[in-house]
Amino acid sequence: MIQKSPLFYAGQIAKMLFLAFLVFISLFPIYWTGVNSFRTNTQIYSAFSIFPEQLNFEAYLSLFKSKTILTGLMNSAIITGSVMIFSSLIVLMASYTLGVYKFRGGRFIHLAFAAAMFVPGSTTLGTVYKLIADMGLLSTRVGIIILYTSGRLALSIFLMTAFIQTIPLSIEEAAIIDGCNPWSLFSKIVVPLSRNGVMVILILTFIGVWNEYIMAMIMLPSRSLRTLTVALANYFKSEFTTDYAFLSAGVIIGLLPIVTVYLALQERIINGLVASAVKG
Repeated sequence: MIQKSPLFYAGQIAKMLFLAFLVFISLFPIYWTGVNSFRTNTQIYSAFSIFPEQLNFEAYLSLFKSKTILTGLMNSAIITGSVMIFSSLIVLMASYTLGVYKFRGGRFIHLAFAAAMFVPGSTTLGTVYKLIADMGLLSTRVGIIILYTSGRLALSIFLMTAFIQTIPLSIEEAAIIDGCNPWSLFSKIVVPLSRNGVMVILILTFIGVWNEYIMAMIMLPSRSLRTLTVALANYFKSEFTTDYAFLSAGVIIGLLPIVTVYLALQERIINGLVASAVKG
């Protein structure tokens, strides 16, 4: 039996402490926001506390009575769900084409999608705004859905293409020998075998669109079309003060769908990312 030196154990302890520190700085803001959601605005302004003085549900009750917040929640659900559906269909078909078929310019298109991931969205915001306005889609759900869908394509196609390329070629060849046409091969073989990759794309799209603020604020000036993030930013803020209790409750409500979906599907997400990374 090899005896480990004290230096080894010291290193292990240092790693554990470092990881514990990372977990703390990641989760403490969420915990503190949750604590503030059960406090009153007066208590928040008067003193810092890591525990609520009492469980005050007034902020949550007021939140669900607010038509503005409920409308924002509905708008976020409609827009996010639509983007997830459209982007997954486009990404699957484009990734299948780039990952399976060899054609002139295919490598260049794949590299173009990879390069597009490094273009900051803020650099094209002015051009995109004018384009959407000229198309008559400003302050419409259709316009913002198109923008979100196109904005997610680069990363999604890059990951999904790498995942589809991990599917053994022998499976596709056997399906072709059995009489599968290209559409049957795609729908009955490739899509079912790509479930983990699709799940990764859907979760990343859900998180990115659900939390997005800048684009929604600019492209949806109408109050009736505001998403949850924009509604929260405007509803609990007046000229001279901000109601942090209600804002904290709103943040927790907005965070719950993301946390719930991730906890339920975390194994598929990790497996999909690992598979994409190995091939990519």
